[in-house]
Parts: sequence; C-alpha cells; structure tokens
Amino acid sequence: MSLRFLLLFLLAFGPLFAQSLKIASWNVENLFDMQRQGTEYEEYIPGRHGWSEAMLRKKLQHTAQVICDLDADVIALQEIENDRVLARLQKLLGRVGCPYPYRTITTGAGRPVHVALLSRVKVAKKREIPVTYSGRQRRILEVQLRSDPPLRLFVNHWRSKSGPESERILYAKALRKRLERLPTGAEYLLLGDFNSDWQEYRIIEAKLNDTHGRTGINQVLVTTRNGRMVRYRDLLAHPGAFLHYTLWLELPASRRWSHNFYGNKEGIDAILIPPSLADGKNWEYKRGSFGVFRPAYLFGKYGQIKRWEYRHGRHTGHGFSDHLPIYATFITQEPGEKISRPSLPKTSATKCEKIDIASLRQWRSLASPQCLDGAVVVFKRGRNAVLQQRPGGPAILVYGAAAGLKEGERYDLQIEGFKRYHGMPEITDLELLHERGRIATDAFISPFDPSMMERPADRYRIVRNIRGRYLHRRISVGGKELRIHFKKRRWIPAEGEKIRIKRAQIGYYKGHTELVVWDRNDFETAKE
Repeated sequence: MSLRFLLLFLLAFGPLFAQSLKIASWNVENLFDMQRQGTEYEEYIPGRHGWSEAMLRKKLQHTAQVICDLDADVIALQEIENDRVLARLQKLLGRVGCPYPYRTITTGAGRPVHVALLSRVKVAKKREIPVTYSGRQRRILEVQLRSDPPLRLFVNHWRSKSGPESERILYAKALRKRLERLPTGAEYLLLGDFNSDWQEYRIIEAKLNDTHGRTGINQVLVTTRNGRMVRYRDLLAHPGAFLHYTLWLELPASRRWSHNFYGNKEGIDAILIPPSLADGKNWEYKRGSFGVFRPAYLFGKYGQIKRWEYRHGRHTGHGFSDHLPIYATFITQEPGEKISRPSLPKTSATKCEKIDIASLRQWRSLASPQCLDGAVVVFKRGRNAVLQQRPGGPAILVYGAAAGLKEGERYDLQIEGFKRYHGMPEITDLELLHERGRIATDAFISPFDPSMMERPADRYRIVRNIRGRYLHRRISVGGKELRIHFKKRRWIPAEGEKIRIKRAQIGYYKGHTELVVWDRNDFETAKE
C-alpha cells in the first residue's frame, strides 16, 4: 500500500496515528477547455489566437507538472473554467502517477472562471458562498474534509485590482458572515488568491482606496489589531477571538511574495489561520512549514515568473502561470497526547524590551520582539531603508520590511525579525508603534571620505557626493579603488566611465566593505 493511499485510509477510518496534511493553493492562470460557452476571455475562445486542443493539452501538462512536483495532499485552485477541464486535469494527474481521487468546483453561469479543489482526502461536505445577491462575483468554495477531526477549507479568488478595494471588501464580508456562523472552536483555514497583499492596508494604491484605508484582508478578516499585524502569539493570547494569522509572517518580509507584476512583488495568494489552529488541540498548523514553491523551471532568465505565454496575439505553449503556489502543513497529535503549545512571550503587542541600534548591530538573532525608539528613516528605496537614531550615530538596514515607513520620518518601532546576511545585520520584519513626526535628514548624511570605508562604526551609513571612475566592480576615488555594488546588473557603468554617486550606503559583504547603490536615480554617468 502506497503512503498516499495509507493516508487516505487513516483519514477515512479514524486517527489511529498522528496525521499530517500538506495543503496548497495555486492560481493556475486561465485553464479553459475547448467548448465554447460564450463567457470565455477573448484569448481563450476556441479556434482563435492559437487556442486549440493541442495548446490545451500543453497547458494541462504544464499544470500537472507543477502539481505533481508540489506533492500536496489537498490543493486549492483558482481560474478553472469548469468541471470538464478540472476532470481532464484530474485524469492526467492520475495517468502520470499523481492521483487526486476527489475534486470539487464552484458552479454558476456567467463567470469565466471558478475556484476548485483537488484532494487525496474525501470531501465530506461542499458549500458555495455567494458574495452578493446579484451573483456576478466568483463564489467562495467551502469544503469540509472527511477527516477525524474535521477540517474546513475556504477557497477564495477575490476581485482583481482592476477594481477598487470596496469590491474586495464584499468578498471579505460574505466570508466573515459565514465564519461567524460556524460552531465555536471550529477548525478551518482560508486560502486562495485574495488579490490583496498581506500588508494591503499599508501599501494600498490611492486609485484603489475608496474605503479610507480599510481593506478586506486586514480589517474585515482581522489580520491586523490596533494597526499592527496579528502575530502567532496573538492567536495564543486570544483563543476565542475572531482574528486570523497570515502565514506570510513566517517568512522574512523580502520573501513574502507569490506574484510579480512588472517588478511589484506581492503576496496576494495567502493561507490564513484562526486561533483554533494554534490551541494545541486536534488540527494544528505546523510552525515553519509555510512556503512558496519556487523550482527553477518556474522562473525565466532574469528571475521573472515564467507565466503562460501569450505573445503577439497568440498562445505559444510556453510557461506555467503568473502566480507561484504556496503551501503549509497541518498536523494532529498521537491519540492520548497533546500537541506542545508554545508559551506566551513575556512581551506583548504594546510593551517590549527597549534596544538601541548600537546594541542591535551586535546581535546574531532575535529571541523576542524588541522596541526601537526614535528611529529616523534616513534613506528609503522601495521596501528597503536605513535607520539611525542620531546624526553620526550607528545605522542599520531594514531589508524588505520598510513599506510602511517614509523617508525623513522618526518612528518608534517594534522589531519582529532580524538576521545577518554575509555579516551585515538586517531588520527583516517590524511593526510601526508610533509616528514621531518629520525631521531634517541632512545632518544624518555625511559627505563621503574614503577613510570611512575602513571604520566599522561607519558601516551601513548613507553618504553623498562620490565622484570617481568605474573599473571592474570598483570605483577609483582619490587614488583608492573601492568595492562597489549596484543592486541591479543593468545599472553597471561601462569600464572606465566617470560616475557621480548622489547617495550610497556603506555596506559589508563577505568580509569586505563596499559602497551599495540602491537606485538608478542615485547616480549619473559622464554621458548623462
């Protein structure tokens, strides 16, 4: 008996042993069949734009390859046209040795695509949650697995960002209404393509913000409390509350993405869990098991997601999807045993131990959240920033976690994540506690002197006005050749070219000090 069928047996006939389920979600990007329904997207009308039976078979093969390699026990799928094409995918998976005996999908005419689920565990119940009475929106799929104890999954595909936030709030409200009717302590998870970043309330675009900053993912489903993200410790501290922990917080902020739209990396696919999956009873989320499926074949030459290719008005048969799959593991305990429940940290969301940047720079790791008061954002590029507390004082890098910060502002921050990258200390996750107002940053940014590269105290600081000549990964300044790193290779100047750097960071990489140029606008060449 194979391990897969042994798992099915155990789930069907009772929890004889501890159980483990790998549950995934993936937006497969427009899996359409060859039957004309009249609701297809223009590119997928049978017989047009190269969409043919042969092209459909390629799309099915590519989709099956990813699902097989992902090897989840249950996978939620988005952008499936109908049950016919889902059945073809299911049949193909069985033929190539990755059987999923059970499938289900939402129904209803008038919508081009639906949400679905493939499972190695039998589906006990299915319900479709309408978002509005009009029925124009994609329905939410509720599935209860035939497991002991029972586990519910809610598969979502919310309105895209071609529409305002108020339309995604409709989905969130419909889902919340259903969740609030579940029995007390019900175990469930929310997953799918929410078309909302894990920190949507911090980065929402002005053109989409018709709700005064309120978002479906953060405020309605309560993945934030008091303006901060719900952390795993909040699930432990508030076992009966309506709130959800996004598993994106298990990763460093710079890795929290599954979709890359023209360089804008967002975690719009998500898995959310309630306190009942962190209470040490029945089903539990296995800490540290969340991840993004990132095999090399899903990426192109320049690191872009290798989506299903549609070029010059025709399908080419290359690529997979514009989303990456996400996954997590859920477990039960041995009969008679209790899952070890993590102890609550001594710190809370509003009180934590104070630390300064000088001390933080010496740390190897972060055992508990720390409060950093009066941190000035001296420099910010994208989601990266440099902090100092006083002019001439030590600096530290915020990597990938600075989306909610503004250059020239002073903040009280709660540091949630920290690591060292080739010797360089980095803040990888944080919460904003208080805004302390704007401050002039000129005094924090010093004119560059080559001797600064030799002083450990000056590492990570921002410097200005560097003039020199580029010579193979170095810049010649005042007779000294200094290491220099451009964050993107295409910015690298020609050999021997004169450059003027307006602002750069003094970084540290693999035992060597170097100048780091974070943005193309931070330097200019003689030709310019």
